[in-house]
Amino acid sequence: MRRSPTRRLVFATGLVVALTVFGTIGYMVLGDASVLDALYMTIITIAAVGYSESIELVGAARLFTLLIIVLGVGSITFLVVSALDFVLEGHLQDLLGRRRMDRELARLDNHTVICGFGQVGRHVALHLADQHAPLVVVDLDRERVDAARAFDLLSIEGDASQEEAMVQANIASARAVVACAHDDADNVLISLTAKGLNPDAFVVARIKRDENEAKVRRAGADRVIAPAAIGGRRIAALVIRPGVVDFLDVLTHGTEEDLMLEELVVMPDGPLDGRSLRDLELRERHGVTVLAVQAQGKLTNTRPQPDTVLRAGDLLVVLAGRDALSALRP
Repeated sequence: MRRSPTRRLVFATGLVVALTVFGTIGYMVLGDASVLDALYMTIITIAAVGYSESIELVGAARLFTLLIIVLGVGSITFLVVSALDFVLEGHLQDLLGRRRMDRELARLDNHTVICGFGQVGRHVALHLADQHAPLVVVDLDRERVDAARAFDLLSIEGDASQEEAMVQANIASARAVVACAHDDADNVLISLTAKGLNPDAFVVARIKRDENEAKVRRAGADRVIAPAAIGGRRIAALVIRPGVVDFLDVLTHGTEEDLMLEELVVMPDGPLDGRSLRDLELRERHGVTVLAVQAQGKLTNTRPQPDTVLRAGDLLVVLAGRDALSALRP
């Protein structure tokens, strides 16, 4: 079985080091030399540089030198060939690329870990990338990882249901995890692993079979998405209310000039904290329409009245232009 270029390079390097140690000990014994003189003699013999001998070579020491020369030429040649093979096959570039990726992963914060780069994962990743949201893709399939990297996405080849891959994806600093592997069972394990490593992460899991929703939720998923059910509801809505669906598409995927549905979090001591909607005059001053207020993680007010007082931690669902909310965010 042929060794990989990396293993051959490691083996060749170890062979040269072992020969150096062997030669140093041999010259110390046969030539009655110090450690430094023996090491010097070994190095110049293996490298065949032709410098003057540092110790007197007679009898067995000369035969030992011939042995070191033969072994040295062979090991050095093997090391050079292995190094060239390592570089020409791209392993050096891969190694440098992995180190660069590790640095980028370490800098990630408040990012999304996308587990699986199939049809669903690809759309999720590309949409987040369009919104300039930080993300990392984790997939066990090498071809899918290469496909993600072709889109210039930070990607890891690994099993997202295993802690090692999730730790490499810097799960501890992630804000969200998207479990969209091929099988529902894998998404259950991914949800369980993600919540175990980062209980605060917002986990969204994709399922194929509706009966698996309860299992995924018990595993820790905060939201469960069934593309087949969503697609069916959307087709029905298009048949019955196509104008409404088109309008919602404009709001959620509009251009820079269009109005969009956005989220606005009330920050402590921010411009919204402790003030009522009437006092804020969001529509008059900023062109922002508040559609709903979510308090303590629950959508409690879908028809907010002017006297509604906002508190730190509340989340507003608003209709606004892309740049209208910048003045309201500290």
